[in-house]
Amino acid sequence: MASPEPYSRKLPDGTTTTVVNRYPLPKTFRAPVPENDQKTARRSRKGVHYSAHIANKICALIMQKNSLTKICNMPGMPRLNTVIGWLADPKRADFREQYYYARRVQAELLLDEIFDIADDTSNDWKPTYDKNGEQNGWKPDNEAIQRSRVKIDTRKWFAAKMVPRLYGDRAQVDLDVTGDLAELMRQASNSDKGLPKPVDD
Repeated sequence: MASPEPYSRKLPDGTTTTVVNRYPLPKTFRAPVPENDQKTARRSRKGVHYSAHIANKICALIMQKNSLTKICNMPGMPRLNTVIGWLADPKRADFREQYYYARRVQAELLLDEIFDIADDTSNDWKPTYDKNGEQNGWKPDNEAIQRSRVKIDTRKWFAAKMVPRLYGDRAQVDLDVTGDLAELMRQASNSDKGLPKPVDD
């Protein structure tokens, strides 16, 4: 450390004295950044370019139930606006299909959690205490129960949106029927006419 430098100080009576500060204030100091961190910072400033490796990593993290916002905040990952641009790019149809497939897998895994949430009763009750501070019973923890209900409903909603054919509010059934059977079904579904008249032999 450099030796302290003296400086002049004016006293109340108008005289000047020389003072040596034994504990000088340190000059502005910036800790050196490791070389690896410098490379990461440079990549972050320049942006991450699209590649199959990055696309696979994003989709793998999504299937592990991470949100896209959380993924884009991880070191070495592209920004959120960048990924949105990739999804909107007509030339990246493969990535878009891979992304939506990862979302469907994510929905399936989140549905599995519904059973764990519903079966977990560890936080359903909380102790009650008397005026002396001694426990005298238990009562339902409505806040914890409501939170579990919100978790289940959120997972159900997400699965219904991502995999509507299996988990939607209405079952989607594709029928490709033609000919006499189609006409029979049409008449049977008519609430006014009911079933068609029997055919005489």
